Amino acid sequence: MTIIAVLASLCACGQSGAGPVPTVARIETIVLPRADQPKAHRPTLERLKREAASSGRPLKEVVKRYATRVAATSSPKPTGFEGYDPAVTDPDVAIDGIPYAELVDLGAIAKSEGISYEEAIDRFGSQSSNSRVIDKLNAEFPDEISGVGYVDDQRGLRVGFKGLIPTRAIELVRTLPMEVTLIGGKGFSAAELRRAQDTVVSWLGSRPEVATMMAHPDDEIGQVKVTVQPKVMPDDAEEFKRGLQLPQLDNPHITVEVTLSAESIAVRPQ
Repeated sequence: MTIIAVLASLCACGQSGAGPVPTVARIETIVLPRADQPKAHRPTLERLKREAASSGRPLKEVVKRYATRVAATSSPKPTGFEGYDPAVTDPDVAIDGIPYAELVDLGAIAKSEGISYEEAIDRFGSQSSNSRVIDKLNAEFPDEISGVGYVDDQRGLRVGFKGLIPTRAIELVRTLPMEVTLIGGKGFSAAELRRAQDTVVSWLGSRPEVATMMAHPDDEIGQVKVTVQPKVMPDDAEEFKRGLQLPQLDNPHITVEVTLSAESIAVRPQ
């Protein structure tokens, strides 16, 4: 495990209603390298890979044949629902914990990403189990999680926390078969960032000079990014943004960035 502790200066970026921001916050970073994380255990898929290689058949075909055989010998499931056709319905089985329906989806991902089916399984095959861990993190630390996201083409995960990194969170992510980076001391939670976005959107919706707008949170830096289409495009964009008089946010670590657009944005103020 690699641990890096640094002092990071936090500054308000762009137009902000957050008020004064503390100049220094202690950022803690813990990296769990992929080499030290558990390996995905997929003995059946490894055997099917060897079978595909020896037979010269595509792995996708070998996997489907195996799933069909398993489904045929498993306990029958109710088939009386409308539209059921065993000839075209995917087998309702799992291989090494991965539902066959997901393995089918991985074939589509492989095609769209321009990678092999084998690589798609290696890179994306753990997403169901990963999601269960992510759900636990969100459930156990609802007021601390500042964001969870995949990085490095789904090969890694980044998890942010408002304050110190909880020991329990480290225990949970140690079960993932990928590199995990945990960042503590970000100063905001994802829930606070959503509330800040709601506050900003509600305020801008009441402004007569705003025609349409669109907003999204950036949980990497704790910022609400807003694109606004003015009813009349101003000559001085900065003066227009100051005139919006954005409300002061509850958390001074959260900032707001406003960008003006002459084009219509999808969402209109209510």
